[in-house]
Amino acid sequence: MSVVTIKDVAKEAGVGVGTASRALTGNGSVRQDTVEKVEAAAKKLGFVPNQLARNFKMRSNMCVAIIIPTVFHPFFAKVVYYCEVELYKLGYRLIVVNSQDNVEKETKMLNMIRQQRVDGIIFITHYEHDNIDPTLPIVSIDRHVGSGFPYVTSNNYSASYEAVKSLIESGAERIGCVCGATAVVSGTRHRYEAYLDIMQEYARPARLLKPLFKHGQEMEVMREYFRLYPDTDALFTGSDMLASAAYHVARERGMRVPEDIQIIGYDGVLDAWETHPKLTTVHQDVEGMANAVVDLLMKRIRGEQAPPRVEIKASLIKGETTR
Repeated sequence: MSVVTIKDVAKEAGVGVGTASRALTGNGSVRQDTVEKVEAAAKKLGFVPNQLARNFKMRSNMCVAIIIPTVFHPFFAKVVYYCEVELYKLGYRLIVVNSQDNVEKETKMLNMIRQQRVDGIIFITHYEHDNIDPTLPIVSIDRHVGSGFPYVTSNNYSASYEAVKSLIESGAERIGCVCGATAVVSGTRHRYEAYLDIMQEYARPARLLKPLFKHGQEMEVMREYFRLYPDTDALFTGSDMLASAAYHVARERGMRVPEDIQIIGYDGVLDAWETHPKLTTVHQDVEGMANAVVDLLMKRIRGEQAPPRVEIKASLIKGETTR
């Protein structure tokens, strides 16, 4: 039995191939009586639209990739979860790429979009990537991938400023800060910039450590911090993972939390992983950020104008690690 084509449907309905195609896909203006005639012809002949062929002609795979540094970080895991939920509603599949902080792997994955194997990419990286075509449908969270690529972020500076100020108001005297450095320009730098500004404003010496490290090395980073500043009585960190590591290293050193040292994290993603102690943290609306980044990507895919930056408000949530 021969395969029924759109030409067969058009002939049966007595219309042109283009009209038949528009009637079945809903792309373009076709009179309702013509739509009904074409649909009846398709049903009579048993015509099944070839979605893959249609996608090829439209240069669309209905597929998006998200490139993240690691799947073992709860913030990135939540971003992936909420992006997938939103993309599924729109009929898109999501490919998750764990770059493992490997810049060469990220470069290879970026070629997926150049080869039209995916419609767009949500790209979260710690590295610079030169010569990315600014017209490509690429968006990010917190990272400035390059000029022309929109990104979603939180109010990193004001939320961090509020967090550090709360430590000062609690009576802390020797306040430290640990934030990870990135090779790419990142909105997360505003977290330690807010710390430095408020330390200067209150005439306090800065105790800042911002190493370039890979996820999974948080305990090593915190042991180095306490080696440098053993008498710290309050600590603001650039992530919940660093805050959790600070808690465990402080306990290793015989310090009580929050009696001897107070700790504030950033992200608000550890509740499902570590229920005690409940961290005091700057809570990011990860679902809101994921929905916003998907919206930006859809605009890029459709060739629409997208805002260069979208800010989703984060807020300080008190837990058990501060007084």
